Amino acid sequence: MRSITLGAAVVAATLLLAGCGGSTASTVDAQAISPNCPENAQRIAELEETLSKNLYGIAAADAGKTLNTNPKPLPPDAPIKITFSIEGLSHPFLVTQQQLAQAKAAELGVQLDVVSANDDVNKQFNDIQNAIASGSNAIVMMPANTQGLNAVLQEAQQRDIAYSFTQKGMLGVKPASQALAPYASEGKTIGEWIVKHYEGQPGVKVAIISGITGDQSSVARTSAFELELRKACNFEIVAEQPGQYRRDASAKAAESILAAHPDVQLIFGANDEAALGAISAIEASGRSGIDVIGLDGQKEMFDAIAAGKALATVRHLPTAATAVESTVKYLRGEPVPAYSVQLGELVTAEEVRAGTLQPAF
Repeated sequence: MRSITLGAAVVAATLLLAGCGGSTASTVDAQAISPNCPENAQRIAELEETLSKNLYGIAAADAGKTLNTNPKPLPPDAPIKITFSIEGLSHPFLVTQQQLAQAKAAELGVQLDVVSANDDVNKQFNDIQNAIASGSNAIVMMPANTQGLNAVLQEAQQRDIAYSFTQKGMLGVKPASQALAPYASEGKTIGEWIVKHYEGQPGVKVAIISGITGDQSSVARTSAFELELRKACNFEIVAEQPGQYRRDASAKAAESILAAHPDVQLIFGANDEAALGAISAIEASGRSGIDVIGLDGQKEMFDAIAAGKALATVRHLPTAATAVESTVKYLRGEPVPAYSVQLGELVTAEEVRAGTLQPAF
């Protein structure tokens, strides 16, 4: 992940200039950072700094290195009850996560209670509180948004109830493990591919449909993607609107973007639902010649690529089974990785035609 962290060149290029009365201001040596398009230098520096502090970049660098061990393991023959708090089941990927978690729990012979928050952050907070009170040995969380969870996690820790994260996680807390998606790597992967795809074409106008507002997974994906385009110097980001990782909301965002920017050439969806929403908006507008890319690798996106309606995606692998397995091992006293990260593959028309890769869900 070195290519998307705040590099030494950026640090060296950030100058603190003393002003009158002892005040300071920061600026960037644009030529040192971006010799071909110095006008992008400040934004490049901002994106690199953002990614250097992002959980998903940190997780990729540490994956499998740091191990956690339960100081109070359960007896070998003790039954295990785990609550899986999932943000909702309104997305096919979430349903797959639920199914894989249940299958792994059955394989390991443990009780898994799945509780859906129905896309309501407040309900998920209450669900986790109820799980703590219900006598669960551990809680596996796939949160829609981690903001506000600190208090309830402290309560779990005080009661010696282990907790883990799957897909999305948190910094500054003490989970048993975090089985996380490589959000930053995915954004970088598809950004690099787009740079090659449009090589030699000047002034390519790009719109971004981001995910859940404020969510670090969306920040990682969109920032890593934008960073590659800014460094390439032949792209113009004309708009960014949130689609909440949902198709209908993304379609509305795309409609607004198309109305304001009729010359847009490429729409990047922070997930495939966003990309599919963009495709529906493009079709409804009667427009053609607009490229669409996404992330996740779901079946409908494979179909869209095969039909020429989308260019590419990246397979996004479910992590819930890994989180359940790590949690059970932790409860039994086995060391487990603090971070585990599963990488997917770039999917273009070539892979779809060849059948070399199957949809992630």
